[in-house]
Amino acid sequence: MPSLLTVAVVGPTILVVSAIFAVLWRERTSVRQSGIALAVGVVLALWAGIAIVLAKQGTFRQAAGDTSFPPIGINLIVVSTMLAAALAASPSLRAMLWRQPSLIRLNLWRFEGLVFLTLMVLGRVPALWAIPAGAGDVLIAATAPWVARHVETLRGRRRAITWNLLGVLDLVVAVALGVMTNPGAGQVFTTSPTSELLTEYPLALVPTFLVPLAFMVHAVSLSQLFRGSWARTATERVTHGSVSRPKVA
Repeated sequence: MPSLLTVAVVGPTILVVSAIFAVLWRERTSVRQSGIALAVGVVLALWAGIAIVLAKQGTFRQAAGDTSFPPIGINLIVVSTMLAAALAASPSLRAMLWRQPSLIRLNLWRFEGLVFLTLMVLGRVPALWAIPAGAGDVLIAATAPWVARHVETLRGRRRAITWNLLGVLDLVVAVALGVMTNPGAGQVFTTSPTSELLTEYPLALVPTFLVPLAFMVHAVSLSQLFRGSWARTATERVTHGSVSRPKVA
């Protein structure tokens, strides 16, 4: 029978995969895009499965005194590069991720921060990591519906940009403090306990799977907001009473 921690981590992982697939499936406008949505859903499910297997094998652990680059860091760089390449190579995929409210609400999984804070209280992860990472994630998740609801206005667009940047900052701080409180080459702070639990199953799914996806979602959202594409769409809605989808480049 799975532990409560396993349910608390694997459950949101399944929901995120399902939510991204649902967003893509809803926005498809052709047979090609239907195929892309299905392919992305399958790839995400396989990626999550591989992350689970690697975490169970202890691939992401790093022993004290090990001077090699942290495995979690290597995974984050490789996966983020692959996600960026996939988005850059597929205009159709980018076009299906145009709806700002949907992108923003994809961050609701970050109520996972409550798990971090609970583990801190139980003495299983360091407060130096759990407080900023956990509280930051909860704040991002709690404000996501409000930001999504008002993003169609000019002020809402500016607010969404700020919210996305804070979301990215929260992820950067969480990753950095996770590395700096974990035994290995990147350790800067000696804490008791360390953040070694983050490199073990099931919690390793957060930095190896959920965090790279969150970075990607923020990047796509910010790209659109900075280009003003969402602002133009909002103006069209006010002026014409409808929203037109962006053209595929």
